Amino acid sequence: MRFGLSLEQLPACAALGHIVHSYLQVTASHPTPYPVMPDGTQAVFISPYGAMIGGAQSRACDVQMLHAGDYFGIRFYPGTLRHFFSLDLSEITDQFADYKYLPSQDFGDLHNRLYRSSRFSERAEICEQWLLRHYKPQTLTPFDHALSLIYQSFGSIKVSQLAGEVGWSSRHLNRLFRQYTGLSTKTFAQTVRIQYVCRQLFVAPGNSLNTAHDLGFFDQPHLLNDYKKRLLSSPGLLFDRFMSGFYNR
Repeated sequence: MRFGLSLEQLPACAALGHIVHSYLQVTASHPTPYPVMPDGTQAVFISPYGAMIGGAQSRACDVQMLHAGDYFGIRFYPGTLRHFFSLDLSEITDQFADYKYLPSQDFGDLHNRLYRSSRFSERAEICEQWLLRHYKPQTLTPFDHALSLIYQSFGSIKVSQLAGEVGWSSRHLNRLFRQYTGLSTKTFAQTVRIQYVCRQLFVAPGNSLNTAHDLGFFDQPHLLNDYKKRLLSSPGLLFDRFMSGFYNR
């Protein structure tokens, strides 16, 4: 257990595997901050004391865990909350909103049911069944294609090229990225890029110059400045804390 925190994770079932990144439970041995890295995902945090949804974060931040105990969470892949709720996620960018922001009449019941069980696996199953009941599959659109192209390029594709590839104007694409991810197209791509930088520097810490050039940074200082802007830390200090598991594969 590091920093007074331990983490358990379980994957979603096959039906939700492309939408829900994971179910997780953080156990705090004492009141402590929990670091949240900017990775474009959305998360719902559920504790015995309440629930909230985390909007997309443009910079690293801490969630304050004010009590010792279990904190359950659901991490959604970027742009996938629309399969459950009609939301404009730009309204909660860089915020943590009360769960009542979600247009669901029975989310409070889910919160109560989770903490009637003491086992993480049982909580994950309760949550998954709730999500399956509320799942409304959406048809694939150029937005999904744009997401795929950003991932394939590790965030280095230009917005103008991206818009041309999917057949939408840059303005229309940006509007949907803000609505579905909470970030502009450019900021989302930069978030994917810096997460990939994290992974590369973790795997090969002495190779930052090649990583910079490969991902379109002018030079190593440009890369490190962007890194510190987003993650508020140097690479070495960050790796001593939590790095997002979404892109770290």
